[in-house]
Amino acid sequence: MNKKIKSYLSLWTIKRFLQLLFGLYFFWEYAKHPNLFALIFGLLMTFQAIMNVGCFSSKGCTTPRSNTNIKYDENQEIEYEEVE
Repeated sequence: MNKKIKSYLSLWTIKRFLQLLFGLYFFWEYAKHPNLFALIFGLLMTFQAIMNVGCFSSKGCTTPRSNTNIKYDENQEIEYEEVE
């Protein structure tokens, strides 16, 4: 069991550890002063850190481009329409 935990934690980055700490901090705040925001935010942060999903994952928040082969002509004149 100890080897599994070490193997799992060896894949963690500093961002994931910080996210887990923030999640646990918000759980602590919820325990001291029951606040629904602290509970929800603590659950969200802890879940994202443990499962490595969301904006704090190693891939970030970017979405892949659907078509990267489009060529743009920099010399093409842009037409503007006046809105009144």
